[in-house]
Amino acid sequence: MTNDKPNNDNHIKDIRQTTHVSDQGIRFAEFELAGDEQDVSLPDKQSVMLNQEQEPMNPVASTKNSLIVKPQQPLDMNWDEDFRYVTKEQQFVQKARELAWHVEGATPFVAFKSYWPIYDQMASDQFKWYFYWREEVRSGRYPDTDLSYLFVYFYELIHGVGWSDPLQGYELMEQAWMAYRKRYSKLDTYLREWLYDFMIVHGLDMPIRETYQRFPRVLSSELKEKEWKRRFSLQPVELTWELLLDLLDYDVEKSRFYQESGRKDLEQYAPKVIALVDSYWAKIKGQRFIDRFQPRPRQVKRHLFRSAVYDHGLYGRNVVLTVVSLSEHAPLRSYITGLVRLTENKLRELRGFKGRLRGADVVEPEVEEVITRYLKKEIQEQLEAQRIQAIPEVQIDTGKLRRLQRESDQVRDMLLTEEAGQQQAEVINSQPAPESAPSVGASSGHSEDTGTSTNLDVPSKGRSSRKSAAKKPDVFQAVMDFDADPYELVSLEERDQLDEANVIVRSVNTAESESEAANGRSMEPSGNADDRLIQSMGSLEEHSSEAGGTHVIDPHVVDIEALIGMPTVGEQLWQWEVEDEEWQELVERLNPTHLEVLHALKAGPNRSELQQIAEKAGSMPALLLDEINEAAMDTIGDLLIDGEAIADDYIDMLETLKSV
Repeated sequence: MTNDKPNNDNHIKDIRQTTHVSDQGIRFAEFELAGDEQDVSLPDKQSVMLNQEQEPMNPVASTKNSLIVKPQQPLDMNWDEDFRYVTKEQQFVQKARELAWHVEGATPFVAFKSYWPIYDQMASDQFKWYFYWREEVRSGRYPDTDLSYLFVYFYELIHGVGWSDPLQGYELMEQAWMAYRKRYSKLDTYLREWLYDFMIVHGLDMPIRETYQRFPRVLSSELKEKEWKRRFSLQPVELTWELLLDLLDYDVEKSRFYQESGRKDLEQYAPKVIALVDSYWAKIKGQRFIDRFQPRPRQVKRHLFRSAVYDHGLYGRNVVLTVVSLSEHAPLRSYITGLVRLTENKLRELRGFKGRLRGADVVEPEVEEVITRYLKKEIQEQLEAQRIQAIPEVQIDTGKLRRLQRESDQVRDMLLTEEAGQQQAEVINSQPAPESAPSVGASSGHSEDTGTSTNLDVPSKGRSSRKSAAKKPDVFQAVMDFDADPYELVSLEERDQLDEANVIVRSVNTAESESEAANGRSMEPSGNADDRLIQSMGSLEEHSSEAGGTHVIDPHVVDIEALIGMPTVGEQLWQWEVEDEEWQELVERLNPTHLEVLHALKAGPNRSELQQIAEKAGSMPALLLDEINEAAMDTIGDLLIDGEAIADDYIDMLETLKSV
């Protein structure tokens, strides 16, 4: 926009002055000389000089005819403000302050992705969504959104937009980080550093809430040393195996004991030994590691709000900090290394592993004795626990006991019913028979008509009795099948045991019938039937015990999921252990070929191996890389592969990717 404002206050007749103002606020002055100077021939230079020599100088006339214009009033301009260069960061801050409390109504989400996101890069619908979403976040609600919107919100908080107290601004930044860090793990890289810078410029003394199992590769040295000091100040000292590795002067993971059998012991006991020795020195001499090996502080220059859209005119570009470097202090590193070497030597001795490491002589004899007693006690307790755990646990399956009891009751009821029928048949046979009875009685063991001539349908003592006994197990089996619990899964082994039990009961009944038919004895009272039942059940229990112990649950359970996941012939499987939901979703999206590509690129670009993988999969390297990046953008919100190499920010995430 141009603002033309004529200035005619100079009272000069033939001159007109005009001021122009551009869109950036820059002013330009324009002067117009009026008069009849067009088509006027200029005099010859020599003639002018001759006239000047002949005519005397008239100061009044020369003043009137002079073309030099001297404005009577100075121009109304501020050169520092009107001609100042405005950076992109300064423009963002100015607009952010103008829109500090701007709110939009509910509007649908619109995607927004930019490397340096600012307001000018937003379309109208993106602009509306951002200010609706920002009001939701300020109210404690965190709807799903893109990463670029989050960065704009953090840029505002860095420059003091949206809060009145620095502590409030720190809490707003931390709350938004915690709400979205699971979806966007990339936030951890920036927010740790920005929150630390926020604490520095505002003089806040906030505790570090982030605990590290292993320092990220991109973490600044100032934050690392601050975390070291916090961990060594705790009682007891809290060191993980990954953090302990950064304090050692040798690579313990390349030790033969660590690689063959001592990995679990070293990772478990080495950090505990460090805490034990620290407590011992605090109790005996009143000096802990942080007091005994206190290095001299040094000053370092820190760049504020690195990688953010930040106006350095607000808090400055750099700040000088005083740092105590514990992790780089040589005496502390030497003593910690000696303790770990001594721990490995003691573990080798207790585990019967040959060979000892040198360099453990820096540890005092009394400290060595304390470590030896501690490790002996721990290893002995561990061995005892393993011995107790190896003892098989006997568990009684109450469901099988109830089923066996129910089946025994059914067998008893059937035997009692059979006894009642046979007693009734004997009473009928004892009555006087007609004249033809002798012939019938003589052939009662061979004639089938006699067994079927009675209206009571009572079996006789001959072959018909054996036929009846042969049919009884079928009825018994039917009763068992219908009375079984339909919701209880019976294994093939249990079915075989039940079938064997049926054979035993069938043989008992058959032998009983044949014995009665041969001896001509009548049925005993119900008490003898109970005895026979007890004998049959006893043989059943002995048989089931010999067959594999029906009463004991088999501890070897088949893992169905493991069977489903077994690889086919010639297929290579990959294992990638990740914790974040976004990375888990990415792992599910990638197929084995993609994982093989990532594994090949872990050590750097490898064009030849990448080409081999693509040919084996019937594809092209560029196509496979594009598929991986497309899945990464949909899940973690960033490109995983830069060119033909893994992006620097995600190299650490591929450490757990391995073939199985």
